[in-house]
Amino acid sequence: MMTALQACQRESWLSINPQLTISTDEARISDVPPVGADCDGFEGSTHSDRFWQDGYFLIDDLLPVDGLNDLRAGLEELVTNGLPPAMIYLYDEAWQVFMRLRPLLNHFLGDRVKLLPHFWAWHVNPAEDGRGWPPHRDYQGESVIDDDMLISLSLWVPLSVASPDNGCMYVLPYSFEKCYPRPVAKPEDVVLQDVRALPARPGSVMGWRQDLYHWGGRASAFATEPRISLSLEFQNAAFDPLADRLLDLDRPPVFRERLELIVQQFEKYRHMQSMDDRTLKWAKDILGNCREM
Repeated sequence: MMTALQACQRESWLSINPQLTISTDEARISDVPPVGADCDGFEGSTHSDRFWQDGYFLIDDLLPVDGLNDLRAGLEELVTNGLPPAMIYLYDEAWQVFMRLRPLLNHFLGDRVKLLPHFWAWHVNPAEDGRGWPPHRDYQGESVIDDDMLISLSLWVPLSVASPDNGCMYVLPYSFEKCYPRPVAKPEDVVLQDVRALPARPGSVMGWRQDLYHWGGRASAFATEPRISLSLEFQNAAFDPLADRLLDLDRPPVFRERLELIVQQFEKYRHMQSMDDRTLKWAKDILGNCREM
């Protein structure tokens, strides 16, 4: 793993993944064409019924796979170098994935979409008894008003095939949970036959209301590839902020801001993601260096 001081240098990361880019303060991320801009890629109304009934959507073949291949290679290179997968958000291409999804976000959240500073990346490795996050809700408060007005939304993008063998996503559909005598508080409250596995392939996009009960599976030793994926959260800025700081989808943070945001996620998600003390100290040291510079 590179030192905390090396991690504060943009060139360190570009040397690991020269096929990817990192914008400087003077050169912001260039515009990328949104999916569905020509009305061929995304038609929100066809996915609304499932979302409002079951609390999620899964849209196939929405993102261009060619661009995702470079991002997957970049994330795998980070892992090969002993670096956390979440560091992929240092690269422009990770943010551009979600910038392309503005038509989808506008459909579900309206015109005033902001990024929540909550994000993660996964490399669920079958060879290491890998597993996704345990059952949880992304937000414990109010995510939807009257079941027809969305406050916040989570998006999840696979960079490899996600299957039951390598730990795909699982959800408790909202239409089932709302028939329970009380909201699910722990995994034992879930009726197992109500659980829905959501296999997905690169180019797909999955989204869910932030109060949806969901989790990532445990990878089988018979899986043929790791489950590699990205997630980012959004909110309708017409409502009160759900975080201390909201980010602009069209002007994501640049290198130093990104680095600080990323390492802040480590402490935030240590209860969800297994992290050793060395990695946590590394993240803390990076944060300290960022604030001194």
